[in-house]
Amino acid sequence: MSTVEKNRFSELLEQLINMSEVKNASIAKALQYDASYISKWISGRMMPAEKTKKKVLTGISHEIVRQSTQDGLENLYSNYQVTFPEELEKVIYDNLEIEYDYVMDLQKTCGTSIAPKVNFFVELSPAQYITKMRHPVLRRVKMLHIMAEMDLLLLNHEYRLQIMQGDIHRELHHTYPDVHFSLVIDLSEDKIDDIYDPIFLMNMLSAMSQVDFHLYKNIQASGKMVFTVKDDFMISGMLVDPNKCMSVTVSSDPANCNAIFYNIRDLCTREALLCRRETMEKMIVHYDYMHSMLSLNQRWVIGHMTEHFLPEDLFEELLEKVKQQKGKEFRYEKEIRYVHTLTRKALEEARFDILIYSQAFLNLAVESELDFFDYKIRLTLQQRERYIGHLLKLCSEQKNLRFKLIYKQLMPDFQYHVNQCVFLSDQFSYLRLSTYNGHNNLAVLNHPDMQRIFDRFFDIMWDDKNEDILSDSDQIYSFICHMIQRVNIISEI
Repeated sequence: MSTVEKNRFSELLEQLINMSEVKNASIAKALQYDASYISKWISGRMMPAEKTKKKVLTGISHEIVRQSTQDGLENLYSNYQVTFPEELEKVIYDNLEIEYDYVMDLQKTCGTSIAPKVNFFVELSPAQYITKMRHPVLRRVKMLHIMAEMDLLLLNHEYRLQIMQGDIHRELHHTYPDVHFSLVIDLSEDKIDDIYDPIFLMNMLSAMSQVDFHLYKNIQASGKMVFTVKDDFMISGMLVDPNKCMSVTVSSDPANCNAIFYNIRDLCTREALLCRRETMEKMIVHYDYMHSMLSLNQRWVIGHMTEHFLPEDLFEELLEKVKQQKGKEFRYEKEIRYVHTLTRKALEEARFDILIYSQAFLNLAVESELDFFDYKIRLTLQQRERYIGHLLKLCSEQKNLRFKLIYKQLMPDFQYHVNQCVFLSDQFSYLRLSTYNGHNNLAVLNHPDMQRIFDRFFDIMWDDKNEDILSDSDQIYSFICHMIQRVNIISEI
């Protein structure tokens, strides 16, 4: 009797049952199915019926968690990088569903439940390419190694956003350090939109904050659309124009996947790295924060409010709050005091050009969150009023500080995203990102091309004469006064 080759769904189901140490018969009893059905699903000889898919997968997910041994639960929590039973049920269901849908789609389109080793397509649209790129293996959160070489800036905006947002369905507030993703792009000047692309790059870095993400440049990525997962999956094609991929090859053969994986890895050198991840503690302890504040040609874009504009008394209050929250974990009070004093003196004496999104004021007034040296702190209404009032004083009294207000959302594609911060100078430049999980939100510009992109981004916005940018000091003063009034209205409710 010939054995049936297992499909991806059956392999996952068997793995879950073995890991949890739950018996087939126990699951069958809970689902009110004959135990032979579970065995056939595991062997790959049968799939659950589509009309009962949700009921069956929900039941399996629940019973795997409910009946698992303690060792099995610990392995499952580790494997899926979650903490609570409800989370575990959800991610197991999600994992089972994506594998089920993948197998059923293969049966409908290829007449088989096992993906062919190699598939070739003469032509695909970017949308079709992205659909095929979203392989179930991307749901894995441990030991996932991805390399990609993509002419991302040649793609239409909608396709870029789909790649950036992905289809991974990970928990927004979690981080997955075992998911390693390196992306090589082409940064040829003729492809760069001076306003859209810096905003896109910042939001891509923010969206990828959950994983170990690295962004590189190489002209070799021009016209390429190559994406590969080590040992598991690859898709490769040529992007001949923004709407057409030609000669697309899809393969699940490890030999094909790994040959491309290592070819792309050779392009990922330190010299090609566009920006490097950093932590606030290292920036302060290694004096990068100080270098940033003391450098010439200071140009800032403030997308969300930070510690730079704190009055002395409010700084002390927030520092004390962080010390109480972090306890012994908080190790660099002396350094923070020093950089605060340095920042205050620099803002009193040095020249700064500062663009502030109007939305940053509104977010602080309504949502109360301040980025205090990378600690997210909620301010009281009185503290919000003092912060905005101090910023109003800086705007009106410090002639060395030139302020302009970005009055409207610059790009509709990102209108529902929190705006990012950019700190540019001649010596040290970095991005202060707003991320859901509070991790990987500092990116130091590591390559001259990245510096040039953000220099142009700032200069074009600073010189903009249309109604999106307010430069009249009286109008800016009036706007900030209005924000203080908003806080007062909230306090009276």
